[in-house]
Amino acid sequence: MIQWRDFPIEHPLCDPMQLNPRQLEVFRNVMVTGSMTVAAELLKISQPAVSRHVKDLETALGMRLFRREGNRLIPGAEAQRLFREVDRFFQGIELVERVAQDLKSVRVGTLRVASISALGFTVVADGLQRYAAARPGVMTSLDIRPSLGILELTAANQIDIGFVGIMTAEYPGVTVLQHPSVPAVCVLPWGHALARKKAVHISDLQGESLISLSRNSPLRMRLERALDEAGIDCLRPVDTTHAYVACRMAAGGLGLTVVDPFTAASLREPALVCRPLEPTIPFDFSIVLPAHQPRPKVVDDFMEDMKTVLEVALSSGNTAHS
Repeated sequence: MIQWRDFPIEHPLCDPMQLNPRQLEVFRNVMVTGSMTVAAELLKISQPAVSRHVKDLETALGMRLFRREGNRLIPGAEAQRLFREVDRFFQGIELVERVAQDLKSVRVGTLRVASISALGFTVVADGLQRYAAARPGVMTSLDIRPSLGILELTAANQIDIGFVGIMTAEYPGVTVLQHPSVPAVCVLPWGHALARKKAVHISDLQGESLISLSRNSPLRMRLERALDEAGIDCLRPVDTTHAYVACRMAAGGLGLTVVDPFTAASLREPALVCRPLEPTIPFDFSIVLPAHQPRPKVVDDFMEDMKTVLEVALSSGNTAHS
């Protein structure tokens, strides 16, 4: 285990005239857990010791980081900003620890993957399972984040490969591989009148209850544009950030939804049927890699596995719940 004393004193986060490294470690655990009590358990120190470290850090910074509301500990804007930098620093330390452990145990390598939820809960998880099962010597990890967070990790070389939504501009420090567009699908409750059709036309959605994805979803934006252009009005009972949640609500009879084909292919819900949507609403995603870095063999091997998994998922999505 790498200790704080192993780092040179001139590191900006280790300067004793500025910040105490132990205070930062305690602060990070409090932010992650949202509780001084739980942070104390993880750090194996007393709760009063955690409280003292936090107060000492606030004194060193000359600002209040938290406020209390009953039993809740509420971080302020300053705490949120400090946490982003402290967490990035600790992730760097943890990466060094993993590399050191790989060297010690003579591991084949490490594969760090990050993905948006639509892919991470479905094909990327399947691809990583397939990859890891065939290569037990490789240490693997999967981080589910929004696209911007994945791009930040990629640019900082903290992941080996990422799967993000549509890329409309270049991002510094990142190499982008655009995947061909795939068609979104309409997911309906079994027994819905539109389920009898082989394909659902956009005009068929007039007056239907549409369970929408979040407003910043590119797929939703494209669907909304198609509805507007066709002059179609839908009821909007609810929207959600996750396509899987939208499908679960559809299974409960709340309405129908339009999601990516990978989520549709992963459904094991007999109460749902999937139908193609006409005209096609494209779902786009990109693969991102750290720029100016040689591509490790583990990444090439994983990309080959992902190619197979994506092909199977798209084939299943075209025929799922027919």
